[in-house]
Amino acid sequence: MRGLRSGYSTFEMITVLGISLTLMAFVIPPINAMLIRIKTTSSINRLVAAVNFTRHTAVQYHTVATLCATKANGKCGASWAGELSVFLDRNRNARHEPEENLIARISNNNSDNSVTWRAFQNKQYLQMTSMGYTKFQNGNFVVCPADANPKYARQIVINVQGRVRQNRSVDKAGHPIDRKGRQLRC
Repeated sequence: MRGLRSGYSTFEMITVLGISLTLMAFVIPPINAMLIRIKTTSSINRLVAAVNFTRHTAVQYHTVATLCATKANGKCGASWAGELSVFLDRNRNARHEPEENLIARISNNNSDNSVTWRAFQNKQYLQMTSMGYTKFQNGNFVVCPADANPKYARQIVINVQGRVRQNRSVDKAGHPIDRKGRQLRC
């Protein structure tokens, strides 16, 4: 009497492999989209926290506080996706100098997103006054994913009173838009 053979036939293995690949084709794109949204949300949360912290610092220390992406020479103007600095800027020149207190360094969130700051007066920094207002720099941050797909772009808006809100407006196709109804640019 012969024993029963165990194992799978080639046909069965090819069938299972085909079904698995078909299922993966449906599962991978939503997972990728979810990961992009998570990275973008992380970048947005980092910026909101940095702006709120800068505002709080200015009020607490009764002086101008500056938030910027600092270059090696202490001047503002590096990439907003990189490390951010919050410092007391008593002379209001938007440059961290040795005699000015560095309050915080906010590290990069290890995201490959790009971040753009657009503001009134076109400055590469954000300053808050001792009253908690921006120094006439109302504007917005736009966070874009690494592939620059505007579908996943997000925007936070900062008004002259220093308050931050996320713009959640979308067009009919579901793409994020600014207050004038234009798609966010990456």
